[in-house]
Amino acid sequence: MKRYVIFFLLICANSVFAQVIPDSVDLRNNSYCAVFENNTPARNKYQIAKKWFAANLQNYRDIIVSEDARNCKIVLKPLVLYKADTYSKCYLATLLTFECDNKQFSVKFDNVKRRAAFTTMANVESADTVYQQSKLTTDIEIGKYRRYMALKAKHAPTAEELKEIRSLAFFDNYTEDALRRENMVYYHELQNIVAEIVNKLKLTLEE
Repeated sequence: MKRYVIFFLLICANSVFAQVIPDSVDLRNNSYCAVFENNTPARNKYQIAKKWFAANLQNYRDIIVSEDARNCKIVLKPLVLYKADTYSKCYLATLLTFECDNKQFSVKFDNVKRRAAFTTMANVESADTVYQQSKLTTDIEIGKYRRYMALKAKHAPTAEELKEIRSLAFFDNYTEDALRRENMVYYHELQNIVAEIVNKLKLTLEE
């Protein structure tokens, strides 16, 4: 019985580790590529992927750049709508390439951008820009946090320092890790969407 339990746990562990973890999706060069071993015939993988894209990406016919059945390659230019933490709706815009042979398949994202869904906020930001802006915000916020903690540790703060302490008191609810997570929210949103697409497609191809 123990052997079966251990075997089952190993299977679960392998299936978990086989998934793409969002934080491992590095979009700082506005691109990401995942390659997976899969011995299903290439034509089967191509047809399954094509059906999955058609079912899960909006306006499939309009976003096709190319479909190459001979080389089992699909290139798309989707706008993936998602509910953002920062605005009610945003899009992930990218050039998405699926390619496979008899031994593996790959999913590649190029020119990854975030686009607000509102016409009044139609600015498009590259994932790299989003990351840099988030990092800058994080550095500034952590600088303020450290200043606050240093002021709190003083035995006899001046009147000006007491005023500064009161203005920064909201930092009581934060740690440096919490600030990093909060200020990287835009970038994490993009990472999550890319990982979700890859994982769902991967799961479909392995069924």
